[in-house]
Amino acid sequence: MTIETTPLPAGCDPRTDRILAASERLFLELGYTATSMSLVAQRAAVSKTTLYTRFPSKEELFVATIQAACRRYGADITPDNVADLPLEEALYRVGRRLVDLLWSPDTIMIRQSVLSEASRIPLVGHLYCQAGPQRIVSALTILFARLSGRGCVGIADPAFIARQFLAALSGGFHSVPELGIAGPPSKAERDEFTRKAVTLFIRGLCKGAA
Repeated sequence: MTIETTPLPAGCDPRTDRILAASERLFLELGYTATSMSLVAQRAAVSKTTLYTRFPSKEELFVATIQAACRRYGADITPDNVADLPLEEALYRVGRRLVDLLWSPDTIMIRQSVLSEASRIPLVGHLYCQAGPQRIVSALTILFARLSGRGCVGIADPAFIARQFLAALSGGFHSVPELGIAGPPSKAERDEFTRKAVTLFIRGLCKGAA
């Protein structure tokens, strides 16, 4: 199932920004199921008409909320911004933004909430994947296709490589805060992890292309 949404540029509409901020907090506090459109309208201090004009359903609001979080952490990837850079620098810049997103406390809380509800309500998992991971993988696929087209590295299946790159950035310190046994890693730790992950990933790419 795919929910069609209209991209909403951040900062262009204060009421939309308030709605997205309110919905994010409510989804974090209550989960998807317990969050109602009425609660979102109340928390955002807008009328239901205003809310439904911008987001006709809770499904669309949830997708837009996840997308807004990705934009806030700079992880709404635009391949045009990095595709002309050297391979390692392009992957580091993209990877560093993704690490900030993946390891942020809010992202971890959202993912935990989704996992707890998805077994009972599969729609929640589908919406989360559509709004976050699938969008990121789609952008990464375009990036790897362009890098391959430039001759930086030979890639037969950019979509597979995109998924593997995202998986490479989801390990390490990421799993520790998610289990609740440590806080998020420092900026220096995130920098070091990203550099090492990108270096190892490129070695694997080059070896596979040899």
